[in-house]
Amino acid sequence: MGDEMAGHCGGPMRRYGFVLNRKSGAVDRNTDFRESQARLRAAGFDVREFECGGNPRLSALMAVAEGCDVVVACGGDGTVNAVASAVHRTAATLGVLPFGTLNHFAKDLGISTLEAAMQALLHGPERTVDAGFVNGHIFLNNSGVGAYPAMVRERERVRRAGIPKWPAFLLACLRTLFRMPFQRLRIEADGRSVSRTTPFVFIGNNVYALAGKSTGTRSRLDQGVLGVCSAVRVGAFGMLRLAVRTMLGTVRDDRDLVAFTARQLTIRRKRPLHVSLDGEVIRMKGPLQYSIDPRSIRVLVPPATAPEPK
Repeated sequence: MGDEMAGHCGGPMRRYGFVLNRKSGAVDRNTDFRESQARLRAAGFDVREFECGGNPRLSALMAVAEGCDVVVACGGDGTVNAVASAVHRTAATLGVLPFGTLNHFAKDLGISTLEAAMQALLHGPERTVDAGFVNGHIFLNNSGVGAYPAMVRERERVRRAGIPKWPAFLLACLRTLFRMPFQRLRIEADGRSVSRTTPFVFIGNNVYALAGKSTGTRSRLDQGVLGVCSAVRVGAFGMLRLAVRTMLGTVRDDRDLVAFTARQLTIRRKRPLHVSLDGEVIRMKGPLQYSIDPRSIRVLVPPATAPEPK
């Protein structure tokens, strides 16, 4: 709000750089994109657009280099991840227009609609949030090894056959469930160490709720911890039970699930691993070194969702 008033009162004008990923989501959001820019210009702000060209991070780096105060990620979680990696520990602030399919990060910020996003861009205060890292790669939501990266890769194979996104997702889940990718891993967390054969390890940037209606969301993004979950060796039916209990919000009490927090996490395996990062999958050589960088990204949020730092 202060920067907006400064722009109207003759002080320095806030400059917005928009990075649009036109491949995000199922609907062409060009009208929303243009209207969002028009509302900011009508409020007296400088608005610039940076072509994505398939690499949102490069576009965001260009926006930062050209002095944009706010770099707006227009897309889904993958686009937000790329833009966040460019503004991380810079003077620039992250803005979000949720144009993706799921928009997990935006929703955890209180941005579940386009109007909420605009209120954040026009009037929202800054909030600092944590960034998770694995081997130098950033994640804002979560990372994982095992079942989830396998499911994402299977989904992409199915989609290349011409099957639409949601049917492809369901088919990929079923195929992954019955081809359970067990991993023999050495997990080290804050001085503790255990060897485990597990179908997955899930690493959240902060702690995800595992019970009630808030299951799968985070109440805080600035607690400075990794929220880690893994399963003991369970088969397809055990994983199906975990999935059902997750949907019912009762998975926290499941005997086959281990959950804890850590500030540093190392996963060791002799062979390279496929690793998910906010829905994208890359192959990494071990060991996987996870860490949390507390309150290292500034982001605009709707005014009512900016609590005082604890």
